[in-house]
Amino acid sequence: MTMSFYIDESGHSGDLVKTGNAYDFLDQPYFSLACVGVEDEQRLMHLVGELKTRHRLPPGEIKSKGLVSKPAFVADLIETILREHLPVFVEVVDKRYFVCIQLVVNQLLSPVLGYGHDPKSDYLRNTLVDFLFDYVPDPVLDRFVESCIAPSDHSLMSAFGSQMRFAWILRQNPQMADFGLTVEQMVRDAIVEYKEMRVEDSDAYLRFLPPPDLNKHGKNVWMLPNLTSLTNIYARINLFRKQRLAGVRMVHDQQLELEQILRNAKQSAEAMKEFGTVPHIPFADYFFSQSASMEFAHSHESIGIQVADVIAGTTMRYYRSLHSNPTAIPAEISRGMKALRDSGDPRTGHGINQVVPTRMAL
Repeated sequence: MTMSFYIDESGHSGDLVKTGNAYDFLDQPYFSLACVGVEDEQRLMHLVGELKTRHRLPPGEIKSKGLVSKPAFVADLIETILREHLPVFVEVVDKRYFVCIQLVVNQLLSPVLGYGHDPKSDYLRNTLVDFLFDYVPDPVLDRFVESCIAPSDHSLMSAFGSQMRFAWILRQNPQMADFGLTVEQMVRDAIVEYKEMRVEDSDAYLRFLPPPDLNKHGKNVWMLPNLTSLTNIYARINLFRKQRLAGVRMVHDQQLELEQILRNAKQSAEAMKEFGTVPHIPFADYFFSQSASMEFAHSHESIGIQVADVIAGTTMRYYRSLHSNPTAIPAEISRGMKALRDSGDPRTGHGINQVVPTRMAL
């Protein structure tokens, strides 16, 4: 039987150069993407209908925003999905942490400096990103974001300059002096490499920036957590299906601005093996020997997308509240999210993948 994986998101505030005030991303500091695998959509519709009757919900589409005051229904829905053994894959991304990742991956520990995906490089990157999240001042992130918005030799060197000043500040603190020296050396190495590269390539600064994508209006969009979240869910589906993706459908909620970008991201993930750059990510399989189809649909046409929307929205609000006002989280939502976390299985890729600081992971 054909299996369909329904996907929806929550917390999309555009690309991450739209940082909001103090990197609150327009009061949406988290992004979540949820996916539910379904073989029998009629069975799912029946289950949701029973829950709606039990909780006295009106007929019509279920949407996460409209269920904020119905935590018991949401918890029962999550637990019912899991009890039915439907595969659930969730990505949750702390957006400020994601910006720190991009700064590290593209400037401090860039592939052009020889850093690959070996265990030593991965450990160094993760340690540095965690440190930056806790200690880097906003102006350093501002200069990095500006180097993305207006790519040039000047904006890149300005970003490096802000990182160098940050390293100097760290060195004034005896407890952080060693880390400051390490960051300073990373910046110096990046500057030396860049200056050598720009002798032969006037656009060499682009190699120290995350590549932009073009939306349907032909405008650049930078650092979309949607893309990495989608490709990682695709790789988790690939693990779950043991690379057997023929006949598998991926059905994403309609994304008029980003549909082609998302399709391109999927194709890029599938092509990694051709360039020998397949990453080894826990609980995922980026070696695609077959390809799933991908389509977009309106949520009111699909109960699968509606369920994915509820899970994505609940996850986003849960993490936002967890780190801002945890006492406001209803007990039922805590119960449902615990069930979702406990469903995680490294053999199948099920559960929640948290792109958050290590100390904040649940």
